[in-house]
Amino acid sequence: MKKLLIGLIFFCFGCSSSQKDIRSIEVICYNWDLKYPTESFKGKFYIQPKLYSILNLNGENLSYVCEFSPNKTEVYFHSKIDVKLITDLVKSLPEIDKSKVLVSSYKQDGCMESSSMFRLKVVYSNNEEKYYQYYFQNSSNIDSAIKKIYVALKVNQIDGKYEKMKDTLSFAEKKKAIISFSMHNDTLAMPLPGLPVYNKVKFK
Repeated sequence: MKKLLIGLIFFCFGCSSSQKDIRSIEVICYNWDLKYPTESFKGKFYIQPKLYSILNLNGENLSYVCEFSPNKTEVYFHSKIDVKLITDLVKSLPEIDKSKVLVSSYKQDGCMESSSMFRLKVVYSNNEEKYYQYYFQNSSNIDSAIKKIYVALKVNQIDGKYEKMKDTLSFAEKKKAIISFSMHNDTLAMPLPGLPVYNKVKFK
């Protein structure tokens, strides 16, 4: 009985300490898109983030949401979500790591768009960083953990349960950095298709 108790203490300590080592988790949900060429512009592939958030283990977060209906609107805010959602995400990290997901396609059907991807950046207390990539699959535990965080942040934004972000400059730099990292790694895994050629429509 004594050995069992000691074992449980070490097990619990191991689980909690790995979580305590995490300082923050950055989550970005994004699509690849295309700025179409014009007479004076050759066109450009780019990443459009739909959501980006820096989450602390206590649920506090700095977040960005971009919507396109009816017009493009961008919201930068500070809010708090349930701690359990962060805990469940942390528990899912080993499973996400095993999935080894990479970008698999860039769809072009009149417009350039890829399936929504998620990239996570875990920052540890010793300043080490680890990246994870994921997209929704078959209603797995990972899907549930990420969806719940995504929905919680969106609900806070829609319901106005947030404060306006005070320091958008440093936040924007971190958002830019994870976008650059995502562009580099996605295009290493699968090169982008060629840019379409601009065709000027002539009316008679």
